[in-house]
Amino acid sequence: MVFPPKNAYNRRNSMSTKPTLPMTPRDILRENALQIVMYILGAAICALLWWPLALLYLTYAVLSNVLYMAWVCPYCGHYALGTCPAGFHILSGRRFKPKLGTTFAREFRRNLWVMVPGWFVPPIVAAYLLLVTGFSWPVLALLAIFCFVAFWWLPESSKSHCEGCETVDCPRRPKPKAS
Repeated sequence: MVFPPKNAYNRRNSMSTKPTLPMTPRDILRENALQIVMYILGAAICALLWWPLALLYLTYAVLSNVLYMAWVCPYCGHYALGTCPAGFHILSGRRFKPKLGTTFAREFRRNLWVMVPGWFVPPIVAAYLLLVTGFSWPVLALLAIFCFVAFWWLPESSKSHCEGCETVDCPRRPKPKAS
């Protein structure tokens, strides 16, 4: 993997020419706030069906993020350079190392499945609650808020890190059009 020169990154626009600024715990919390809100909303939905399911869901949320850090993050240039907007390079203590012969795009596509249950279990539980146990406005409201946060606000927020990014093998990076 080829990386731009040192000090070519900063935490707000991670692939720019501005000098690097260290991440603070406040930065990490702010960058992960929407995902934390998504998990709390998901746990609230799961608790309406069965309270131990909420605990299982939160445990899975933590475990899936650790596995994501281990399986995907080491291949990202932000992780290696300590400029990950989510602070995963700090949270993991950089203890995960990449294996030779693979890329971020490949590992992202190959291992993203680990995050999928965190996004789709709550809507499935809410659908069950609404369709099988009986319609409820509070459940519908929680489902709507969860879907807004998880499927619109969180992705839109994370796109802000894409502006000016030069990570060549990022799955989100637009591919050059053939002329």
